[in-house]
Parts: sequence; C-alpha cells; structure tokens
Amino acid sequence: MNDATELSSAALAEQEAAFDPAPPLTLKARLKRLALVVAAAVAPSRTADVLAKRYLSSTHGFIDELSAKGRHRFEILPIDDDMAIMRHSHRPGARRVLVVPGHDGHYRQFTRLLRALDQAGLSVDVTVLPGHMHHAQTVCSMRDITEAIHRSCAAHGPYDGIVGHCVSSNAALFALDGGLRCDRVVLVSTPLDLVRLVRNGGEQYGLSGRCLDLFVDRVSELGAPFHLSLPWHPIAAERTERLLAVHAQDDWAAPVSDVEKLRNLSPNTEVAVFPHGGHNSILSVKAAVNRIADFLKS
Repeated sequence: MNDATELSSAALAEQEAAFDPAPPLTLKARLKRLALVVAAAVAPSRTADVLAKRYLSSTHGFIDELSAKGRHRFEILPIDDDMAIMRHSHRPGARRVLVVPGHDGHYRQFTRLLRALDQAGLSVDVTVLPGHMHHAQTVCSMRDITEAIHRSCAAHGPYDGIVGHCVSSNAALFALDGGLRCDRVVLVSTPLDLVRLVRNGGEQYGLSGRCLDLFVDRVSELGAPFHLSLPWHPIAAERTERLLAVHAQDDWAAPVSDVEKLRNLSPNTEVAVFPHGGHNSILSVKAAVNRIADFLKS
C-alpha cells in the first residue's frame, strides 16, 4: 500500500462500515422513533429546542478520559473553567500550531497528524472546546467554537498555524474575520453549507417538515451571531493569510464541490483533494497528513 492510500485500521473500518446496510431497528429504537414523531407533531417547537441542544452537546469528556488513563503525553493547561489546551509537544523557538477538533470530534482522530507535526519539529497544542472537557452534557455552538479559538490564542498564543476540522474550520474563518492573526490556516473537511449539514443532522433524528425547519433555526440561533446562513464567500475572499483546504473526494458531510469554490476566491488559498478517506478518516490518510505538515512547517 503506497503513501497516498495508506489508512489506519480504524479508517478502513469506518469506510467499510459506510457500505454496509444499516441494521434493523430494535423494538426499543422503534418505540423511541415513534415517540419522537408524536412529540414533533404535538409540540414541534419544544421538540426542536430539545434536540437542537442535544445536537450541540458533545458525548466526549477529554479531561475525564485522560484522567482515567492515568499516563498520557499531554500537558493540560486550563483556560477558565470550561475549556483547556492539551499540549502535545513544545520546542522553544519552533513554529507553533493549534489543532482544533470539530464539534464532538475526538483528539484520537488526530493521532497521525499530531505525530507528523511533532516529527516536523513543530510545537503543537490541541484545543479542548467548551462542553468537551467533562462528560456533562453542555451546549457548544458555533459561537462557542469561534470564541474558543480566540481564547486559545489569547491564553497560549500566538500561533503560526491553525488546523481546524469540520465546523471548527468554519469557526476558524469567522475568527480570522474577527481579527485573529495567524499566518497559515488549514481547513480540513470544511462543511461550507452549514444549513445542509445541520438539516441532515435533524433528519438523522427522524425529524421532517415544520419540526425539522424549527430544529435548523434553533441550532442557528444558539450559535448567533455566527448563524448557519452567514455568508462565508466574502470572508474567504478577503483573506491575506495562507489557507489550505484539505478534503476527501467522497466526503459524505461536506461535498467537495463546495470546497472547490475556494480555489477562485483568493490567490492565497490552496485546495488539496484526496481520492481516499472520508470526512473523518481523511486525517488517517498519510498523503493528506504529510500535505498539512509540509504546509505548516514551510
């Protein structure tokens, strides 16, 4: 297997699972789905509000998980009570990179990238977003992610480069538009059509019709002023920083056709599309990881 197609076993499993038919719903799952359909019909606003908050709440607790492991290589640097920096490597005088996982993403998804950045001689920090430190379910909206990038840089920056995954890539653009200074930014698996992304999330819950519309509106409201429909084209077109968009050809969550539009918006933007990997597993494709590391260290 060559560099361009080398995937971790986890990534291969994810891709193979994508082609497997979904297992039939259990009786409990069918009853829950029926209850949701009834709730959506009887109280669409309340149902949309509850599910929007659930959608924006993480299932992870990074600090809890690391504490349970006992030994790990991260240095934990708290930022107030709701977020932190996980310091992976630090070299005095080296270029510094901030990695921002996507909402409900896990730092383990970045294992290969963190190793590559470390081997490239870079100092690397990972942001623990609000709502992702402990297992308590708290909302982490687009506003929270955007502010978290600003707060990470204010507390432990400046950084020479930022890597954002999924919606944290969108937040990185909003942060740059809000005055953040960073020479190089990598946007990985960026879902530029956020309305479509969230609407798909609502459909996964089983929502449709008016309740689905209310769900999308509520998710958008919770992230204000960074609403789902906030235009990204003007932000990208005005960038003077160097941007690199890394994307899988077959990204189920963020169609590559949207990202291709970045090519013509700014002369400072590069787009690298890879035929292997998916929305998450692109971070396990060696060629993509090396492309990111080369971009950040040069």
